[in-house]
Amino acid sequence: MSDELVPFARAGTARGRRAASWIAAAVIAAVCVILARAYQRPAPVAEPPAPGMKVGSDSVTLAPDAPPWAVIEVKSPDPAQPNWSEPIPARVVFDESRTARLGTPLAGRVSAVHVAGGQPVKAGDPLFVVSSASLADMVANQQRARVERDTAQAALRRTQDAVDAQVLPEKDLIAARQTLANAELAIKLADQKLASLKVRSTGGASFTVTATRDGVVVERLVAVGQTVSPENGSLIAIADLSSVWVVGDVSGSQLGAVRPGTRARILLGDGLDGDRDATVDQVAAVIDPDRHAVPVRIRIDNPDGALRPNAHVQIRLLDPTPSVAMLPASAVMSDGENSFVYVENPTGVFRRRNLSVGAVFDGRVPVLGGLAMTDRVVVQGAILLDNEIALDQ
Repeated sequence: MSDELVPFARAGTARGRRAASWIAAAVIAAVCVILARAYQRPAPVAEPPAPGMKVGSDSVTLAPDAPPWAVIEVKSPDPAQPNWSEPIPARVVFDESRTARLGTPLAGRVSAVHVAGGQPVKAGDPLFVVSSASLADMVANQQRARVERDTAQAALRRTQDAVDAQVLPEKDLIAARQTLANAELAIKLADQKLASLKVRSTGGASFTVTATRDGVVVERLVAVGQTVSPENGSLIAIADLSSVWVVGDVSGSQLGAVRPGTRARILLGDGLDGDRDATVDQVAAVIDPDRHAVPVRIRIDNPDGALRPNAHVQIRLLDPTPSVAMLPASAVMSDGENSFVYVENPTGVFRRRNLSVGAVFDGRVPVLGGLAMTDRVVVQGAILLDNEIALDQ
């Protein structure tokens, strides 16, 4: 080969090698794809049950020497007990039926306040003083009516004398009597208006609002210098705290069969004289929009005043639904839809059984149906049996 052709031959050989490499890579890739599609992952090897254990779809059978016996406890259910709810948050409020709410009957400005929140008062005690131009007008109208009455009385006497002397006709006497009657009516109306205010006049344009009952000031919404009017509504509330309400916020799931008359227990906590038994007085017909719960009201005697309004306590409500037995909470399992236990029958064979249960109370669950007192129930280790069945599925 001539020297001129050597470079061209070498270039062709290099290109050939590259092309061959590309073809080989493509063939290998195609083979890998075919093998990957044909490959089947081997099925996982199921772990065998523990020695001495036979697992079914809803049961587990244990041999007498099976290791799980070390953690499994079986016993009969306990007798039924009263089914109390878990503690429910509650608060003490004053009894509205034993509360007097007082405002101002006339517009004006507060010039004095004689009581503070939480202060005991007696009926007739002064609460606050209001200076009011409206009161001044009413007093002036009353005085004006009295002057007009006195004038009408004098005019009637003069007219009577003139008629007796036949100086004036009889019709003038009738008119004088009518004028006096109108003046007396005006005084009566003025007196009634002032009396209807139910306040103590301090003279001039001021009046004092007084307590209408014995009790404790549980609300005070008035201060010196404040402008007030009847539209303000209640400015001071006085409540008899010898009986109060305890209001619990009960969720829908806790409400159950709670009705007026349902037994309740007030959990007062430390520092107070133990828990107190009571009954439900009222169950609200609507849900509280702020607390998103149903208010349940319980009336309770409070002769010593230990229960103070706005204090936080807890309540328990008795579920009147009868139960057939009691089980430890550790015995009852749930799959999200059903509650169930494992019952031994015969010896060494544990089968799942669905139950109807109530709310947990003090670590115990009331059984409402599905179980007999003669049944043998797994009270410890039920989760081990349930896991074995789940792994075998």
